[in-house]
Amino acid sequence: MKFINAILDLVPDAKCATSGNEIIAWYDSRPQPSEEEIQAKIAELTAEEPLRQLRQLRNQLLAATDWRMVSDYPGSNQTEWQTYRQALRDITTQTPSLDENGNLTGITWPTPPEN
Repeated sequence: MKFINAILDLVPDAKCATSGNEIIAWYDSRPQPSEEEIQAKIAELTAEEPLRQLRQLRNQLLAATDWRMVSDYPGSNQTEWQTYRQALRDITTQTPSLDENGNLTGITWPTPPEN
């Protein structure tokens, strides 16, 4: 999958056939990326993956609390929720990594306020 993602990142909507980690046919009118370009892009995407996953999870947590930010939110702890949401936005200053199973590690998540 990383191989295909690298090709599509280098040549968006590339028209080609792949098998495993190689291009077996190139049907695109644009130049085919070299093996070195593909490997460099794979390394780049691999290095970016922990932060991509972190942002994805953070965005889900923010979306789940959006309703608490409306002006007619009935709770008395809206300020606490604002603080929590800001901590979620700031979480990308941490340095995430992936364990051997591809799970996100090295992150201290903020604790949401009591309902």
